[in-house]
Amino acid sequence: MTTLVAPATSPNTSRRKRAATTVDRALRGGILGAAVAGIAWLLAGALSATVFVVLVVVTIAAAAFTVMRETAPLALWSAIGIGWLVVMIERWAVQSHGGLWVAAAAWLGIVLGARRAGIAKWSLPLLAYPVACGAIVLLSGQDLATPWGSSWLWVAAVLGPVIGARTLLNPRAPKPDGKPARPPAG
Repeated sequence: MTTLVAPATSPNTSRRKRAATTVDRALRGGILGAAVAGIAWLLAGALSATVFVVLVVVTIAAAAFTVMRETAPLALWSAIGIGWLVVMIERWAVQSHGGLWVAAAAWLGIVLGARRAGIAKWSLPLLAYPVACGAIVLLSGQDLATPWGSSWLWVAAVLGPVIGARTLLNPRAPKPDGKPARPPAG
């Protein structure tokens, strides 16, 4: 069964207007992806902090139990060890690389937003710009996780070009008094 999809814009709109619509939808998808991943990152941090406090209390209680009973139950200490291992892995994977996860979600949102807006097939490779940025970082000998000292700068590296394209395609409208919003170049 086939489905008919209404075009995003009418056929007589200019190429610039269609491109502006595509960029707007891509930016909206990127911001939505970053917001969802950022909230998930915050919730994971809160959960991890709660588990950390519980593990500290349980470890102290298990140490007291071991001293009072004069025996070290292997199952109890194995469970505590596994709990600490999970907390340390979460700390490394989620908290230390939070910016990378949020940037990846933003990029996925940009790609999905552009695809849903009907991006032209010839411009699909342009959506791989974060891969080019990553290659530049690796070729310069920097760490991919914290190339400039913080993984959170990847969020700006992913959203920045889309914001720039939106700025270029959606110029400010003239003020009502007839003067341009910005002085003319020259």
